[in-house]
Amino acid sequence: MSPDQLVGLAVNVAIYLGLIAFILYRQMSAQPVKGLRLVVLPAALALFGLVQLARQPLATGVGGVVVLAVGLAIALAVGLWRGKTFRVWVEAGRLMAKGTAMTLVTWAVLIVVRLPFALLGLAADRPQGFVVGELLLALAATFAAQNAVIWGRANRLNTGQAVVRDPARGR
Repeated sequence: MSPDQLVGLAVNVAIYLGLIAFILYRQMSAQPVKGLRLVVLPAALALFGLVQLARQPLATGVGGVVVLAVGLAIALAVGLWRGKTFRVWVEAGRLMAKGTAMTLVTWAVLIVVRLPFALLGLAADRPQGFVVGELLLALAATFAAQNAVIWGRANRLNTGQAVVRDPARGR
């Protein structure tokens, strides 16, 4: 690996670590549940991911399609799980959501499971744009699944059809 590639890798790692810290901070902070807020991030990530993938040669082939499919399936499953770990409640007439300690566990699981995808992509000499595009699509899928669960839980609360489920308190 050349010095330029090492610097590029170090910069990417620093950016990813900063993004992860920001995402975890936001997820562990109480936030109003708003439809637009739940849709914008997954949609933007999906758009950027698709743009990255569209720029890649078709030579990624069947292996690339398998990586995408498996990565999306894992992201969806963990997103559905993570959505159930959020505390959802009504405060002053507003629907609120906040991550719990279990939310952090789901993120750790996702990172541990996703890391091999990045390493396999690099080992298979897939273009960096493919690796980035696949990661962005997986993040879009995991946030979309998480937010769909939160939205459904919040709507049941709002209509009085469900009782607040607080994973931190086991209720």
